[in-house]
Order: sequence, then structure tokens, then C-alpha cells
Amino acid sequence: MAGQDKMAYGIEEAAEAVGITRTRAYQAIADGELRTYKDGRRRMVSARALAEYVAKKEAQGRAAA
Repeated sequence: MAGQDKMAYGIEEAAEAVGITRTRAYQAIADGELRTYKDGRRRMVSARALAEYVAKKEAQGRAAA
């Protein structure tokens, strides 16, 4: 993940960091797959939430194989 020292990302940055589209990121948020929080008016994704999202996707991939 680029910029691993960051603790939080905006939605577009988070999507880019894990290799998904902005639209897919918002869908993952709506589906409860990707946790976010609000900082003022901006929605943010923590590095921990991104790591959990990737781990869940990896586990789903292993289960499907």
C-alpha cells in the first residue's frame, strides 16, 4: 500500500491504496464492508479499516477457491 505511514485516507485515496474504484469504495461502505468515520464534513477511512477490508477479501477469495 502506498503511503503506509498514513493513519487515515480520504475515500479516493483509500480506493487507490487498495486498487479499487471510487465507486466500488462507496459501495463497500454502503454494504458495511469498509468502515469509515467523519472528520468534520470529510469521510475518512483508517489504515486499520483498509487492512481489515483487504483481509476479508483475501479470506473470501480463499474460501471461494
